Amino acid sequence: MTPEPVDTVSISCEHARVTRIGTANLLTSSRFVMSPLFAVAFWLTGAYPSFAIAGVATLWVIYSLIELSDVLDGAVARSQNTVSDIGKILDPFADVVSKVTYFACLMSSALVPLWFLLVVLYREFGIILIRMLLYRTGIALGARLAGKLKTWLYAIAAATGLLLFSVDSLRQAGAVTAAWRDAPWVSVAFTALLAGAALLAVGSFMQYFTLFIRERRRATDGADR
Repeated sequence: MTPEPVDTVSISCEHARVTRIGTANLLTSSRFVMSPLFAVAFWLTGAYPSFAIAGVATLWVIYSLIELSDVLDGAVARSQNTVSDIGKILDPFADVVSKVTYFACLMSSALVPLWFLLVVLYREFGIILIRMLLYRTGIALGARLAGKLKTWLYAIAAATGLLLFSVDSLRQAGAVTAAWRDAPWVSVAFTALLAGAALLAVGSFMQYFTLFIRERRRATDGADR
């Protein structure tokens, strides 16, 4: 009996597809590792002035890698045609972990107020709940435009807060003077940036919530027919 020929092309394509899926999700998952490293580096930088210069450099490297992974994972998935439901869920969740880490660290240094962190937490937990409920109905809720804009504004606010923290740490270590840091407009401008990010966070949540209600009604109407 002659054995059936093995379709090596199909096997190769399937293997490549698995590898590509792993590449995009690996980039996303890297934020789960880098976020705690950011928190450790942040604590060391604030606690030990002798570590300020190396700590500030480390923080900016980790921050850049986190944000770069956020840009690249989606680009890799789209370019290699490996966009998946898992990726649609995993990517926003990784964003939540990284952004909450940023703002929790900045709040520990009195740079970010408690109210802003609470807005971020309530919004993100609400979105996670909505995604879980929709996923049970077979809908993988990806990021919408307002959500993407919110993420970018979060990143800008985090970078601004990290800049202020870097200057404060380097001043404490005697490495810089940066007299502009004491100007009243610095705090006012940063607070305005946080307020804008908070408003966009609430607005994007309402967009997701409206979508959730619409999909639930559609599912209910379909079940009644």
